[in-house]
Amino acid sequence: MRVLFRKELRGLWRSKRFLIVAAVLFIFGLLGPLSVKYMPVLLSQVPGVPEGLEGILPDPDVVMAVDEFVQNLSQFGVILAILVPMGAVVGERDRGTAAMVLSKPVSRASFLGAKWLAYAVIFVAGVVLAGLGGYYYLGILFEWVSPLAYLALVALITLYLLMFVTITLFSSTVCRSQPAAGGVSFGILILMGLLSIIPSISSYLPSTILQWGRALALGQVHEAAWGSLLTTMAVMGVAWLGSWLTLRSQEL
Repeated sequence: MRVLFRKELRGLWRSKRFLIVAAVLFIFGLLGPLSVKYMPVLLSQVPGVPEGLEGILPDPDVVMAVDEFVQNLSQFGVILAILVPMGAVVGERDRGTAAMVLSKPVSRASFLGAKWLAYAVIFVAGVVLAGLGGYYYLGILFEWVSPLAYLALVALITLYLLMFVTITLFSSTVCRSQPAAGGVSFGILILMGLLSIIPSISSYLPSTILQWGRALALGQVHEAAWGSLLTTMAVMGVAWLGSWLTLRSQEL
């Protein structure tokens, strides 16, 4: 599996997907506190904006900056977590490289595991870079929050994105084309959004861990979202198991 992992990581580096994920997440991590701080100034310089509009906006503070940071990484990170790995299995199956690799003494679990680990590395690296940049500007422009609490927020965002990486790996295994794989993952994202409007189950949905992390970073009182955390882990486990069972039954 180590050889397969290195192969996958080299492929992600050569295809520039590693750099794309890291750069996009890093930029949007910086934009969280920066956009909150300077939005009133930018609005005042934009032609056609009604005079005084920037004056009625709420004063930027650390709460708004953390909210923007979480929103940027969760929204754009999920898009990357769907678009980047959606061809992980179906793409290789179409090119015939999956059959060539699996014709050797390589288990299908190792084949999938190497892919998941490689994508996990690039998303962990991207979120860590975004977290470092966001933390720096958060402290410079607003105030320094607890490093450990902020680290917990970054870890929960990373877990949330890795859940969608795992879901997309499953979609890429069961679907016959890359657009279909992306469509299935986006469908699951939309379904989760629709379920979040049901109060009785919303606290158990994976997105709740983002609110938990936000509250931790800001030092606010928030009920620990252990149910949401368990749901996130369960979704990842089911998606991984589904990927393995599906690939095991396929003739490549």
